[in-house]
Amino acid sequence: MPIPTTRDFSVKFGRGHDLGLEGQKAFPFIYTFVNHNDDTWTANAAPLSLANLGPTIPANSRKDINVRLDQDYNFKLLAIKYSVYWSSYEPPNGGPGSTTFSWYENGPAATPVDGLDPGMMLVGTPLTRYIAITLSVQGSGSQTIYGGVDPGPLKGYRVPVPLTCIEGYDYGFYTVRTPRLLPMQGIMAFEVTNSHPRKDLVVAAAIYGMKVRI
Repeated sequence: MPIPTTRDFSVKFGRGHDLGLEGQKAFPFIYTFVNHNDDTWTANAAPLSLANLGPTIPANSRKDINVRLDQDYNFKLLAIKYSVYWSSYEPPNGGPGSTTFSWYENGPAATPVDGLDPGMMLVGTPLTRYIAITLSVQGSGSQTIYGGVDPGPLKGYRVPVPLTCIEGYDYGFYTVRTPRLLPMQGIMAFEVTNSHPRKDLVVAAAIYGMKVRI
C-alpha cells in the first residue's frame, strides 16, 4: 500500500461543494491592470501619481499588459471599462512646480462653431480616441476576444480595436459585453496601442465579472 503524501491530505479551498465564500458558488469580482500587492495608493498623498491606475503607454507605441487570474475560482468575464489619462508637469517658476491631469484635449473654443455639438465643445476630445486594444486569454488554450491578427488578405497585420468602438463616447457606463468563463490561473493578455503622436498616456481598466466555483 503506497504511503499517502502531504498533498493527499491538503484541503483545496474553494473547490469543494461545501467550501467558498459564505457558501456562495459565485460572487462579483473586479480585476485591474495593477495587482493589489503593487498598489501604493495612499489617501491625501502628495504629489499625486497615476501609476496606481495602470501602465504608461508611450506615444506611438504598443505595450503588452498581462493580468494573471487567481487560482481559487474560474472567472466569468462580463465587461471591461477602460479609462485613459495624461499628466503634464509644469516646472517651477519662482515657486513649486505643478502637475496637471487630463482626460480630454482640444478644449472648448472661445466662441461656438456652427455645426458642432455644443455638449462636445464643452469638454473637448476624449483621449480614449488614441487607444486601441487587442485582448486574448491564455490558459489551457488561447482565444482572442477582440482585436488580433487580420485573417483576410492582410494576414499577419495586427488590427487592434479602437476604444471608441468598444465603449463609444462617455455617454454610458457599460461597454461591449464579453461573456467568457476563464480558467483559474489563466492570463488575460492585453496589447495596448497608443497612436497619439506626442503624449504618453496612462491606460486603466476595470475588468468586471464574477468568480465562479465549478
